[in-house]
Amino acid sequence: MKIIDNFLTPSYADALEDQFLSPQQEWFFNRNASYLEEEEKFHMKFGFQFHVFRLDVGFSDTKLTYFLKPLLFQIQDAVKCTNLLKCRVDMTMASGTKVIHDPHIDIPFELASGINNYITTIYYTSDSDGDTVLYNEFEESDEYTVMDTVTPKKNRLLIFEGRRFHTGHSPILHQNRVLINSNFTS
Repeated sequence: MKIIDNFLTPSYADALEDQFLSPQQEWFFNRNASYLEEEEKFHMKFGFQFHVFRLDVGFSDTKLTYFLKPLLFQIQDAVKCTNLLKCRVDMTMASGTKVIHDPHIDIPFELASGINNYITTIYYTSDSDGDTVLYNEFEESDEYTVMDTVTPKKNRLLIFEGRRFHTGHSPILHQNRVLINSNFTS
Protein backbone atom coordinates (compact mmCIF):
# COMPACT_ATOMS: atom_id res chain seq x y z
CA MET A 1 0.00 0.00 0.00
CA LYS A 2 1.20 3.47 -0.84
CA ILE A 3 -0.40 6.89 -0.35
CA ILE A 4 0.61 9.94 -2.35
CA ASP A 5 -0.85 13.24 -1.12
CA ASN A 6 -0.95 16.32 -3.38
CA PHE A 7 -0.78 13.97 -6.35
CA LEU A 8 -1.93 16.47 -9.00
CA THR A 9 -1.31 20.16 -9.51
CA PRO A 10 -3.69 22.19 -7.31
CA SER A 11 -5.56 23.69 -10.28
CA TYR A 12 -6.28 20.28 -11.86
CA ALA A 13 -7.31 18.85 -8.48
CA ASP A 14 -9.71 21.79 -8.03
CA ALA A 15 -11.12 21.29 -11.53
CA LEU A 16 -11.76 17.59 -10.83
CA GLU A 17 -13.50 18.36 -7.55
CA ASP A 18 -15.64 21.06 -9.17
CA GLN A 19 -16.61 18.74 -12.03
CA PHE A 20 -17.83 15.91 -9.84
CA LEU A 21 -19.67 18.14 -7.37
CA SER A 22 -21.35 20.09 -10.17
CA PRO A 23 -25.12 19.77 -10.61
CA GLN A 24 -24.43 19.28 -14.34
CA GLN A 25 -22.46 16.06 -13.75
CA GLU A 26 -24.35 12.97 -14.91
CA TRP A 27 -24.39 9.98 -12.56
CA PHE A 28 -25.86 6.52 -12.98
CA PHE A 29 -27.57 4.81 -10.06
CA ASN A 30 -26.09 1.56 -8.76
CA ARG A 31 -27.98 -0.40 -6.10
CA ASN A 32 -24.75 -1.75 -4.61
CA ALA A 33 -21.66 0.48 -4.85
CA SER A 34 -19.31 -2.50 -4.46
CA TYR A 35 -20.88 -4.68 -7.15
CA LEU A 36 -22.72 -4.15 -10.42
CA GLU A 37 -25.31 -6.76 -9.52
CA GLU A 38 -28.59 -5.57 -8.11
CA GLU A 39 -29.96 -6.61 -4.75
CA GLU A 40 -33.66 -7.05 -4.15
CA LYS A 41 -33.84 -5.62 -0.64
CA PHE A 42 -33.29 -1.95 0.16
CA HIS A 43 -30.04 -1.10 1.85
CA MET A 44 -27.81 1.95 2.26
CA LYS A 45 -24.98 0.50 0.14
CA PHE A 46 -26.10 2.24 -3.04
CA GLY A 47 -24.12 4.80 -4.98
CA PHE A 48 -23.71 6.47 -8.32
CA GLN A 49 -21.05 5.82 -10.91
CA PHE A 50 -20.03 5.80 -14.52
CA HIS A 51 -17.28 4.02 -16.41
CA VAL A 52 -14.59 5.99 -18.20
CA PHE A 53 -12.75 2.90 -19.44
CA ARG A 54 -13.31 -0.85 -19.47
CA LEU A 55 -10.96 -3.33 -21.08
CA ASP A 56 -13.80 -4.98 -23.00
CA VAL A 57 -15.07 -1.73 -24.58
CA GLY A 58 -12.22 0.80 -24.30
CA PHE A 59 -12.64 4.48 -23.45
CA SER A 60 -16.08 6.04 -23.48
CA ASP A 61 -16.19 8.79 -26.08
CA THR A 62 -17.11 11.78 -23.94
CA LYS A 63 -15.66 15.19 -23.08
CA LEU A 64 -15.32 13.98 -19.50
CA THR A 65 -13.12 11.07 -20.59
CA TYR A 66 -10.75 13.47 -22.32
CA PHE A 67 -10.74 15.63 -19.18
CA LEU A 68 -9.74 12.58 -17.09
CA LYS A 69 -7.07 11.15 -19.40
CA PRO A 70 -4.22 13.31 -17.97
CA LEU A 71 -5.05 11.95 -14.50
CA LEU A 72 -5.01 8.37 -15.78
CA PHE A 73 -1.68 8.88 -17.57
CA GLN A 74 -0.15 10.37 -14.43
CA ILE A 75 -1.42 7.46 -12.31
CA GLN A 76 -0.14 5.01 -14.92
CA ASP A 77 3.34 6.56 -14.61
CA ALA A 78 3.16 6.54 -10.80
CA VAL A 79 2.31 2.83 -10.66
CA LYS A 80 4.77 1.98 -13.47
CA CYS A 81 2.19 0.05 -15.47
CA THR A 82 1.41 0.22 -19.17
CA ASN A 83 -2.16 -1.08 -19.44
CA LEU A 84 -5.36 0.40 -18.06
CA LEU A 85 -7.88 -2.34 -17.26
CA LYS A 86 -10.76 -0.31 -15.86
CA CYS A 87 -11.59 3.17 -14.61
CA ARG A 88 -14.80 4.33 -13.01
CA VAL A 89 -15.89 7.36 -11.06
CA ASP A 90 -17.88 6.53 -7.94
CA MET A 91 -20.01 8.58 -5.57
CA THR A 92 -21.56 7.28 -2.37
CA MET A 93 -24.03 9.41 -0.46
CA ALA A 94 -24.27 10.33 3.20
CA SER A 95 -26.11 7.66 5.10
CA GLY A 96 -26.69 9.27 8.51
CA THR A 97 -25.36 6.11 10.14
CA LYS A 98 -22.26 3.94 9.83
CA VAL A 99 -22.62 1.85 6.66
CA ILE A 100 -19.74 -0.29 5.46
CA HIS A 101 -19.96 -1.65 1.93
CA ASP A 102 -19.22 -5.22 0.87
CA PRO A 103 -15.60 -6.41 0.71
CA HIS A 104 -14.62 -6.90 -2.92
CA ILE A 105 -11.91 -6.79 -5.56
CA ASP A 106 -12.43 -4.58 -8.59
CA ILE A 107 -11.79 -7.22 -11.22
CA PRO A 108 -13.28 -10.60 -10.26
CA PHE A 109 -11.02 -13.64 -10.53
CA GLU A 110 -12.93 -15.09 -13.49
CA LEU A 111 -12.44 -11.87 -15.48
CA ALA A 112 -8.80 -11.50 -14.44
CA SER A 113 -7.71 -14.85 -15.87
CA GLY A 114 -4.41 -14.40 -17.64
CA ILE A 115 -3.62 -11.31 -15.58
CA ASN A 116 -0.99 -12.26 -13.02
CA ASN A 117 -0.96 -9.06 -11.05
CA TYR A 118 -2.74 -5.77 -11.27
CA ILE A 119 -2.66 -2.55 -9.31
CA THR A 120 -5.72 -0.80 -7.93
CA THR A 121 -5.72 2.95 -7.38
CA ILE A 122 -8.20 5.24 -5.71
CA TYR A 123 -7.96 8.99 -6.29
CA TYR A 124 -10.07 11.07 -3.89
CA THR A 125 -11.54 14.19 -5.51
CA SER A 126 -12.50 15.90 -2.24
CA ASP A 127 -12.23 15.63 1.52
CA SER A 128 -14.78 13.33 3.11
CA ASP A 129 -15.30 10.73 5.75
CA GLY A 130 -16.20 7.24 4.65
CA ASP A 131 -12.81 5.59 4.93
CA THR A 132 -11.50 3.00 2.51
CA VAL A 133 -10.74 -0.26 4.28
CA LEU A 134 -7.98 -2.58 3.05
CA TYR A 135 -8.14 -6.15 4.25
CA ASN A 136 -5.36 -8.69 4.70
CA GLU A 137 -7.24 -11.24 2.58
CA PHE A 138 -6.64 -12.00 -1.10
CA GLU A 139 -9.51 -14.50 -1.26
CA GLU A 140 -13.17 -14.37 -0.28
CA SER A 141 -13.61 -14.98 3.42
CA ASP A 142 -16.33 -15.36 6.00
CA GLU A 143 -14.34 -13.06 8.25
CA TYR A 144 -12.09 -10.27 6.95
CA THR A 145 -9.28 -8.75 9.00
CA VAL A 146 -8.41 -5.09 8.56
CA MET A 147 -4.93 -4.30 7.29
CA ASP A 148 -5.38 -0.51 7.17
CA THR A 149 -7.90 2.28 6.66
CA VAL A 150 -7.46 5.39 4.53
CA THR A 151 -9.44 8.60 4.94
CA PRO A 152 -10.58 10.33 1.74
CA LYS A 153 -8.57 13.50 1.31
CA LYS A 154 -8.72 15.80 -1.71
CA ASN A 155 -5.89 15.09 -4.18
CA ARG A 156 -4.81 11.87 -2.42
CA LEU A 157 -3.92 8.77 -4.41
CA LEU A 158 -4.09 5.34 -2.78
CA ILE A 159 -2.22 2.49 -4.51
CA PHE A 160 -2.49 -1.20 -3.55
CA GLU A 161 -2.40 -4.73 -4.91
CA GLY A 162 -5.50 -5.36 -7.00
CA ARG A 163 -6.26 -8.79 -5.61
CA ARG A 164 -6.47 -7.40 -2.07
CA PHE A 165 -10.04 -7.27 -0.80
CA HIS A 166 -11.15 -3.78 0.16
CA THR A 167 -14.25 -1.67 0.66
CA GLY A 168 -15.45 1.74 1.77
CA HIS A 169 -17.88 3.38 4.12
CA SER A 170 -20.70 5.72 3.17
CA PRO A 171 -19.95 9.14 4.64
CA ILE A 172 -21.80 10.43 7.68
CA LEU A 173 -20.39 13.94 8.13
CA HIS A 174 -20.11 14.90 4.44
CA GLN A 175 -22.83 14.88 1.76
CA ASN A 176 -20.93 12.43 -0.40
CA ARG A 177 -17.66 10.65 -1.08
CA VAL A 178 -16.34 10.87 -4.65
CA LEU A 179 -13.42 8.85 -5.94
CA ILE A 180 -11.86 7.72 -9.18
CA ASN A 181 -11.09 4.01 -9.08
CA SER A 182 -8.66 2.57 -11.65
CA ASN A 183 -6.92 -0.73 -12.28
CA PHE A 184 -3.64 -1.18 -14.15
CA THR A 185 -1.31 -3.99 -15.20
CA SER A 186 2.11 -4.22 -16.84
